[in-house]
Amino acid sequence: MCAGMVVVNLPVRDPIASGDFYRALGFDVDEEYCEEEAVAVRLATAVVVMLLSRERFGEFVGPGLAGRVPTPSLTSLGVPSRALVDALHDTALAHGGSSRSFVTQGPLYARSFADPDGHVWEVLHMADDAAARDVAEPPDAPGGDVAFGTPGARGAT
Repeated sequence: MCAGMVVVNLPVRDPIASGDFYRALGFDVDEEYCEEEAVAVRLATAVVVMLLSRERFGEFVGPGLAGRVPTPSLTSLGVPSRALVDALHDTALAHGGSSRSFVTQGPLYARSFADPDGHVWEVLHMADDAAARDVAEPPDAPGGDVAFGTPGARGAT
């Protein structure tokens, strides 16, 4: 079986402001599925992020889960170049996001950020040739050894 579409639902303080953040990153907002308490952001043809007000999100998860602290997650996006990894990361920071980690391991080059609501996104590129695999850490990489959200594990799998 293969899913025809993936929809990630995220609780946010202000769906409209959150939609503006993702627009600034270059993603399209699908106006057909937007309302005051929900904004649909299309990451790819069959991948949509629904930015739901916390109240609306609570309606979906039900009364037993609505008041609980959400389980942290890390959502990764693959992009075609290191330059696009850096551009998305830097644009996120310029629009209210915060830097989380930098990873370079073999062919993997990734940077992550938290959006204004604290949802963590990792933008990654997998190099195709050996020359692109030996990359240096950018000078503005955040402190600490963090890879894939695990403290002390830079370069770990």
